[in-house]
Amino acid sequence: MKEQILKELTEVIRETFEGGLPGQGTQYLDHQSGIYPTMDSLTAQQASFSWNGIPSIASHIRHMKFHLQVVAEWLQGQQHKRDWLASFQPYTVTEEEWKQLKTDFENTRQAFLEEVGKLSEEQFQEDMGHGAVAHLAYHLGAVRQLMHLVPKEVQDV
Repeated sequence: MKEQILKELTEVIRETFEGGLPGQGTQYLDHQSGIYPTMDSLTAQQASFSWNGIPSIASHIRHMKFHLQVVAEWLQGQQHKRDWLASFQPYTVTEEEWKQLKTDFENTRQAFLEEVGKLSEEQFQEDMGHGAVAHLAYHLGAVRQLMHLVPKEVQDV
């Protein structure tokens, strides 16, 4: 049972990060709505735009990475308090930081999947990572909505 569910979880996470595969159905609205295609479509300036002080796209991406990292650490037994609000900071990124954030996020994804794969059958049944997928999907939706708030003059950069 664990292997089948792990395979399905891995595929949903792949789709969450990379988008849907051509010619196949998708769990999301369109095939290009994954985290990475979304990040690739934005400049650092666009990702840094904050409307009325709400967290920017970059800050949501930082928080998503932080959350996945915390879940991986939690599975390793590092179950201490975290500063969740600080995980959204800073709201802005440079082009270099934006590219590095994607690299770091990929490393975090791989670490998370590795930790989930190490779980015993019993541990896996208790916490198989679905909460992490729901959290990623929630913030991906927020990011996709925030893209519509980026002003035209920032979009044309």
